[in-house]
Amino acid sequence: MVPMKLSTEPGAVIFESGASTLSLNRLKSETLTVLRPRTRAFGRKARVNKWIALAIILVGPFLGVIDFFIANIGVPSIRQALGASYSEIELVIAGYGLAYAVCLVTGGRLGDIFGRKKTFIFGMAGFALTSAFCGLAPTAAWLIAGRLIQGCMAALMFPQALSFIHVHFSGASKRLAFSLYGAMIGFGSIVGQLLGGFLIQANLFGLGWRPIFLINLPIGMVTIIAASIFLSESRADNPPKLDLVGVLLLTIGLGLFSYPFMEGQERGWPLWAWYCLLASFPVFWAFFLFERRQSARSQSPLLEPKLFKDPGFVVGLAVTCIYFAGHTSMLLMLSLYLQFSLSLDPMHAGFALVPFSFAFLLGSTVSGKINGYLGRTSLHLGIAVLIIGIVALSLQAGAAPEHLTLAFVSTCFLYGIGRGLVTSPLYNTVLSGVPPKDAGAASGVTSTMPQLANSVGIALIGAAVFSVIPKHGATPVDYAHGFVVSAAINLAMLFVAAALIFLIPKGRGSDASSTERSMAEG
Repeated sequence: MVPMKLSTEPGAVIFESGASTLSLNRLKSETLTVLRPRTRAFGRKARVNKWIALAIILVGPFLGVIDFFIANIGVPSIRQALGASYSEIELVIAGYGLAYAVCLVTGGRLGDIFGRKKTFIFGMAGFALTSAFCGLAPTAAWLIAGRLIQGCMAALMFPQALSFIHVHFSGASKRLAFSLYGAMIGFGSIVGQLLGGFLIQANLFGLGWRPIFLINLPIGMVTIIAASIFLSESRADNPPKLDLVGVLLLTIGLGLFSYPFMEGQERGWPLWAWYCLLASFPVFWAFFLFERRQSARSQSPLLEPKLFKDPGFVVGLAVTCIYFAGHTSMLLMLSLYLQFSLSLDPMHAGFALVPFSFAFLLGSTVSGKINGYLGRTSLHLGIAVLIIGIVALSLQAGAAPEHLTLAFVSTCFLYGIGRGLVTSPLYNTVLSGVPPKDAGAASGVTSTMPQLANSVGIALIGAAVFSVIPKHGATPVDYAHGFVVSAAINLAMLFVAAALIFLIPKGRGSDASSTERSMAEG
């Protein structure tokens, strides 16, 4: 027997025993060859699970958007069935939006503290149960109460989707995830309009309007089961404590600011509306001072004041407000134009807007790739498409045609493409510089701004538009003129937004930074 000998050549460890020679280098190579496919398979599985989890958590924004539109469709039936007054019906609609708007920041922060999975599931369970409560409401007062709680539960679900994307995705995958988020919102607006009309028309089981709320119960149950299986828990490192004083101040401030815009115009702007607006500003100032003190003492503020030192975040929020304020008023006047100028009934007017919504989906789908190549410049591209679309719509509406034309529908499609190109990259631009520990709160702020902008835009721009439409005896030409005025205001706002975008850091929202690339490779 030949004695075993250990070779110590650099880079090789060889055991010799007669004719048998075993190289550990070869063993290592063979072992890695065996293990590598499993590693790849595990990585693919993790990536697939991440996208499945995204699909599940996007159900939250989807249902939240649907319930904005689906309740509007049911207003006549609800009023007749419950004998509700006009003011009660207004609270059914506005109460949901108000509770939703004032609770979004708090909902986002709760995700940072208690975990985004737990907060999402709790919000979905609450949303499903309150939807059932609304569907079974015996009186208008019970329905209003249910809608208020339903809005709060929606505010728990909605920001978890944005913070989930911000924390779990990076680079190109993050832009694609934001595109899917925008597409889901657009899809929700389509489904809300069409599903509401179908359910009421079908009168399932003789329930009339009630299925528009009851349908959320089975959807919610399936989503909760799927979330329990596929969602992984995530929360901020060293989770902050809930800033109860900050929650109270911000809720009061947002309520005082937003409610007058929701109800003030309908009631002729009474004194109470102005008092509420004026009172909101000192409350907001007190909130800012308190949060700054909390931050200085390292005591977990509800909203980190340092976020507002980031120019991309601040300017992005300003652009978001301008963008959504103009967009909401534009859609309102477009709906009125279709019904009162072109004499379409509500159902056919809804179908006429489907090409716009489909184009929004299409634009959102490709916007992530464009945003990756162009960064903030992709926002200018989207705004340019919007400007072309609005000018074309104005020229066609100004000609006062007597029926809906193919050219008008095609221009609506172009307008929808522009909206899709702007919306998702705008969210990505605002949130891309936010630290993960503040992802929930920042997502809540980013989700709150469009809701406030919607109310302000409809109130202020709507007032300007309706000032040129006679209160009595308005003709189709008058509504066409109102649409043109709305388009002109929207154009001016888009030019302001385009100018502000130049203040956003140039590479914001573009291809992943070196840090993000390292994380993605890891």
